[in-house]
Order: sequence, then structure tokens, then C-alpha cells
Amino acid sequence: MKNRMPNDNTKTANLVNYRDPTLIGLGASIVLTTLVIIGSRNLEHFDSALFGYLIASIVAFGAIFSICIVAAASGDAGIFFARLKLFFQRKKFVRNTIDATKTVGINMLAQKFIFERAKTRWLMHFLIMWGCILSAAITFPLVWGWIHFKLESETGYRAYVFGFPVQSMDVHSVMAFFTFKALNFTALMVLAGCAIAIHRRLKDRGAIAVQQFLLDFVPHLLLIAICVSGLMLTASSTYFGGYMYSFIALSHQAIVIMTLFFLPFGKLFHIVQRPASIGVELYQQRAKEMEQAKCRRCGVEFASVMWLGDLKSVVEKVGFDYTMENGEKLQDYCPRCKRVMRALHTPGPNGSPR
Repeated sequence: MKNRMPNDNTKTANLVNYRDPTLIGLGASIVLTTLVIIGSRNLEHFDSALFGYLIASIVAFGAIFSICIVAAASGDAGIFFARLKLFFQRKKFVRNTIDATKTVGINMLAQKFIFERAKTRWLMHFLIMWGCILSAAITFPLVWGWIHFKLESETGYRAYVFGFPVQSMDVHSVMAFFTFKALNFTALMVLAGCAIAIHRRLKDRGAIAVQQFLLDFVPHLLLIAICVSGLMLTASSTYFGGYMYSFIALSHQAIVIMTLFFLPFGKLFHIVQRPASIGVELYQQRAKEMEQAKCRRCGVEFASVMWLGDLKSVVEKVGFDYTMENGEKLQDYCPRCKRVMRALHTPGPNGSPR
């Protein structure tokens, strides 16, 4: 069986093709900058103290777009995006929409697929995911100037969205309490989730065997640092009369900026990747309804013809060739027969084939 690796010419071509994703990433950053200017009414409602957050978010946004474009143009992700046409099939569009909605609700919002594995792990993912999502939903519109609050009386505030008045509230009301303290609650959610995650990383033997400090610990440590420094800001202003508030604010901003720069290149990128699971599940469901491929050895149906063709295409694109001595592809055999064939070709005690 052959096993070709990509040659230097392929690598050079891939490097040349990175120019377009870079330009697209720059374009995405420009679009976000334009939306910030429009949404903040020509920066009229932009807080200059948040300038560092703004620059970091724009750079991270462009990097995420660039990485997504690179992924969409290569390997299995390229095949996945090419198969999006399955969603828009006229006869199955309503059904596909219902299936996608179920996937969003069950697997993304409720994280049921993790709940079935372990309840503690589900709680960890649920707290971190929703804590981060709610924090981002509150923070970024404020940073970009899309939402701001204006004092209209001695105790009355009014919220503005894109410069339009939306809701007024008394500073002593329950609504105001949860509105202005929301980030404290989300910080506590993330802290609890990270505590469970780190405890698992230190105690679970399976996790210990494969974990890496940069990949598995650094994201949690960054999130913890953000939450703790954010809670310290509230404590400083509420209980200590603003003691060391400026230093804490600068430290908090530095950690957030560092995390935003790390976002497109670390484990936190799952925040962007996870929505793709909607399409993956839809792909698997539609593939089950199509013509099935039969194993060349035992004749058992084990995968769809479409999936098998996509797999062969991806393998060729990444530079591997699993053509066997008889001219057939290894992918044409079911998993069980692959194991049997591997065992039959494994040398015995005396060095001869079994």
C-alpha cells in the first residue's frame, strides 16, 4: 500500500493561495470597523477607554475569517462546504430546516451530546459555553458603541441601541441590577466551569495522558484571569472606594486583548468551529438516505457512496495514497475487514505472515 506525502510544489502552491484568505481577513476587519463607525454614530457613543478592546476585537475578527477561508478551501472542510447544497434541496428544505433547528437546540444550546457521556463534564461545558456567549453578547456591543446608557434623571438611565432609545430603568430597580451586574454573573459561571475543567485535567487519567499545557490549560487560565480581574473591578468600585481601580482595569484589558489574539489559534477557536456541527449532522442524515457502498471483501453496506467518494477526495488532497497491491483502495473495505486484513498481514512469531 502506497503512502505518498505532499511534495514541495504542493506546499508552495498552498502558501501562494494564502494571499486571498489574508485579503478576505483584512476585508472582514474593514467591514467590522465600518459597522463600528455606523453603529456608534460616527464614534459619538464610543468610549475611548475601550480603544484597546476595539483594536483587539477587529484584529481577531479578521484572523478568524482568514482561518475559516483557509479551512473551507482545503481538506475535509472544503468538501463539507461544497456539500452545503444538500441543505438547499427543494424537496427537503423544510425537513432540513427542522433537523438543523433540532440540532441547534439539542446539541448546541443544551449540549445533550456531552450530557450522555458524563453529567459533570456537561455542566463544565454548559457553564463555560453560556458564560462566554453571554459575556461576549454584552461586552462586544458595548465596546463597539452599538449599545450605550445615558443618565436622564438623578436615578434614571435609558439604554440606546445603535443610537435609538430602547429602554429606561431606575438605577435601584431589579432590571438595572441584573443589567449592570450581568458580567459578574457570567464571570462566576465561567469560573465554576473552569474549576471543574482543571479538576478533571488533574485527576482524570485519560485526560492526563493526552493533555498539553498550551492547548488544554492556557485557555482556562486566561478565562480565569479575565473573570477574576473583572470581579476585582466590581469589588474595587463597590467596596474599596476605587482603590487600585486603574491598575486593575489596565491588567484586565491586557488579559482580554491577549485572549482575543489567542482566540483564532488555540482551543478557544471551538467557539467558532462548533456551529459547523449543524451541517455535519445534516450531512450524515442525508448520507444515510443515499446509495450505500458495499465492502469489497464481505459485501456489507457500511457507508454511503457519497461519503466514500468525499473521503477518497480528501485523502488525495492531503497527499496520501491508500491504493493496495491489487489496485483497489483501502477505503473500499468496511472497518471490520480492515482489521482482519491488517491482522492477516501482521508478521507471526517466526517473522512469516499469519
